[in-house]
Amino acid sequence: MTIKSKYTERAVQLLLTTLVWMLIFIMPLLFGNFENSIDWSHIFKIWTENSILFGIFLINRYLLMPHLFFKGKRGLYFATIISIIVLSSFIFYANQDLLNARPEEFPPPPHDLLTMPFEQPSPGPGPRELIPSYANLLIMSILLLGFDSGIIFFSKWMRAEQNKLKAEKESVENKMAFLQNQISPHFFMNTLNNIHALVDIDTDEAKEAIIKLSQMMDYMLYESQTAKISLKQEIGFINSYVDLMKLRFTDDVEVKVQMPDNIPLVKMPPLLTISFIENAFKYGVSYEAHSFIHINIDINDDQTRLAFMVRNTIHSTNEKKKNSGIGLQNARNRLDLIYGKNYQLTINNNENDHIFEVNLNIPL
Repeated sequence: MTIKSKYTERAVQLLLTTLVWMLIFIMPLLFGNFENSIDWSHIFKIWTENSILFGIFLINRYLLMPHLFFKGKRGLYFATIISIIVLSSFIFYANQDLLNARPEEFPPPPHDLLTMPFEQPSPGPGPRELIPSYANLLIMSILLLGFDSGIIFFSKWMRAEQNKLKAEKESVENKMAFLQNQISPHFFMNTLNNIHALVDIDTDEAKEAIIKLSQMMDYMLYESQTAKISLKQEIGFINSYVDLMKLRFTDDVEVKVQMPDNIPLVKMPPLLTISFIENAFKYGVSYEAHSFIHINIDINDDQTRLAFMVRNTIHSTNEKKKNSGIGLQNARNRLDLIYGKNYQLTINNNENDHIFEVNLNIPL
């Protein structure tokens, strides 16, 4: 697609250039002040001047700009193009009399020299030009090259901006993939540990858990690779994850999940909240003290924003807090890449009450 767009751009530039120069050569015929007939000598003079301009244009566009200016040889470029303009103007000036001559100014020589009159009246001077033709050529060359160079620079600037946007997009996609891949192995390892602990307790439930894990991995490997997934699928994934985690804990761990009764047909980025839920189960559960994890997802009335909340007890060592901070920072980085500043994330860590709470609000 890049090669195709590049050739398309060149074709458009070539077409526009051809049309502009055709118009430049046709304009003397369209807008000339010819009362009786076309003054071809005047037309040829203008066409000669335009031909010199066209030659300078071709040399600048296809030789000097690509081989000197854009190769870093700026001094040599300006010296060469100025020399070409001055030389062309000088040649045009040297042939000024020939270009200004009219056919009637060159009468045929008389057949009989004796019949020649003693004096020939010289033709009167024509209308005086405000700007000499050679000076006009010099000015037009500078203006034309400046305009053409501006078009070239603008085209290259647009191409550079497109490449910059493409590189930024690829960078964001690579960062997104990196952060999402950080989630998957971590989650997979923790869930396998849960199933491993369940094998010796209840084999049937362990088998059911493996089937559920297989379905969840299918979601993570395939469904979650898209930019957005339906809210219903994401909520189903969260419920399955919570069910797997609850298998490992006793009834002393209070786990509550509150979801919308009627899930709207909206979409959101996949696996956006799993880091916070995983963090709650990993660092908020203790077998020695009462623990709870409360998860809530709510949609506003006009279905334009989603509010997510996870609240849990704190049972962790300093090393666990450090690892938890890394996971939460990865989640924040992903939110920054997706929404920029169009989201709200608040994390409250009340060590006195041993409560950890995450509140996230995102657009849908």
